[in-house]
Amino acid sequence: MDEYILFLDETKPNFKNPYFCLAGFCIKRSDYENVLIPKINKIKKEIFDDTSVIFHYNDIKRNKGAFTVLKDDGMRNKFWQSIKNTLNDITFSVFGVYYEKEAMTEVFGNGATTQYDIAFRHLLDNYMHFCIENKAHGHICIESRTFKENMLLQEIFYNYLTHGSSYYQSEVIKKYLTSIGFLIKGDNCIGLQIADIIPVRLMRIKNGLSDNYKLGDLFNSRLYRTQDQKYENIVGLRKII
Repeated sequence: MDEYILFLDETKPNFKNPYFCLAGFCIKRSDYENVLIPKINKIKKEIFDDTSVIFHYNDIKRNKGAFTVLKDDGMRNKFWQSIKNTLNDITFSVFGVYYEKEAMTEVFGNGATTQYDIAFRHLLDNYMHFCIENKAHGHICIESRTFKENMLLQEIFYNYLTHGSSYYQSEVIKKYLTSIGFLIKGDNCIGLQIADIIPVRLMRIKNGLSDNYKLGDLFNSRLYRTQDQKYENIVGLRKII
């Protein structure tokens, strides 16, 4: 069976965006290791002369730290076009779950788990669908938050494996989903750095905001849609409230 990795990150509500969104991309492990990592490191070397630079969307947007070189419009255009061209040439699928936080709180109150955990529960079934369709083993990689938050998310994952869900029995899930890992930002994980861009760009599309360099369109075009190319609003980018 092929091995796939799902890299996830989140964006939180703000004055332009009412939605919490947990989203990311799934890529074949061999493509990630042999294609994506070398290509992104090549971009880092060309633009920053340093492969240890860690992409962070907010820092890039504000030209902060190592990204001060992007104050130059030519360098900024070169950077984003290089990222877009690289992703265009690579096979990957995008997954996301989003909801209006204010509406969720109005209906259900503060709830028993965090907004991150709510979205993660829904995302697991969609990733399972992908793994079954592709006859693949799936791993999940998430940026580490506090150890307590990591523990709660890990418990959700292992409860999913142990007890199943409304759609999949535990015996089926264990055939496909294998593990979950947490990495700190300093680990310089290329997959998480790309995932950092995705939820923001998807929500810009949903909110009718500008889509510079058409990255939101690119990620929308790669939403997981199942083999007959339908139901992306269920298994690709899913709104739960």
